[in-house]
Amino acid sequence: MATTVQHIFLTKKEKLQCCSCGRPVPKGHPYVAETENHKGTCFRCSPFVNYTLLHAGNAAMTRRSKKYSTRCAILWEWVPKRKRFQRKGQFVEDSAIEKARIECEKDQEIRQEKNKKAALIRAEKDKAYVAHFAHAIRNRYPYCPKNREFEIAIHACEKYSGRVGRTAGAKEFEPKMIDLAVIAHIRHMETDYDNQFGKGKRKKEIRSEIKYDVQKILVSWKNPH
Repeated sequence: MATTVQHIFLTKKEKLQCCSCGRPVPKGHPYVAETENHKGTCFRCSPFVNYTLLHAGNAAMTRRSKKYSTRCAILWEWVPKRKRFQRKGQFVEDSAIEKARIECEKDQEIRQEKNKKAALIRAEKDKAYVAHFAHAIRNRYPYCPKNREFEIAIHACEKYSGRVGRTAGAKEFEPKMIDLAVIAHIRHMETDYDNQFGKGKRKKEIRSEIKYDVQKILVSWKNPH
C-alpha cells in the first residue's frame, strides 16, 4: 500500500486556525495542510502526534522510512533569506525508521561507493559549467581584464550560495544573467561599494550612488576604448 503523504508547515502566518478544534495556530507552530492557504489542523489534532521526526540529511533513510510508514508528513520551515519554505525532515512511524536503519546498515558500503562516484561526476560537471560560464562572460565582455571572467564565474556559480550563476537562466547563459554576475563583480571589486555600509545608508541608496561608475566600467569592458 502506498504511503499517504501530507505536509506540516512551521507557519509564517500570524493568524491560522485549526479546522478541527478551533484553536489558533501561532506563527512558527506546526500547521498540517496542503499549503498555508488551505484549511488544516494544529499538530495536536493531526494523525502525527505519536510519530517521530526524522531530520533531513540522509537521503536513504528519508526514502526508506517513508516507504515503510503508513503515513508521512513532510515538515517545512520558512527561510526569510531565500523567501521560500525549506524541507526540515519528515514525521514517520518508529517502526519505519527502524526498518530503514537496518536496510541502510546492510548496504552502507555499496551506497558510500556510489556516492563517491556521483560526487566526482558532479564536481567535473560543476568545473565544466564554470568554464562555460566564464567563456560566455568573455564573449559578452571581450575587454574585461585578463582572466577576470574566471574570477566572476567561480564567485557567481558557488554551490548553495543562491547567487545568479546558480539560476536556471544563468545555466542557459542568458545575457541578462551574465550581466548581473558581471555587475555584481564590478560593484564589489571596482568601486567603493563595500566601504559604504555602516555609514547609515541603505543598500538601495549606495547602489544608486555607484550606478554611474558601474555602468561606465561595464561599457568599457564591452566595447573597445
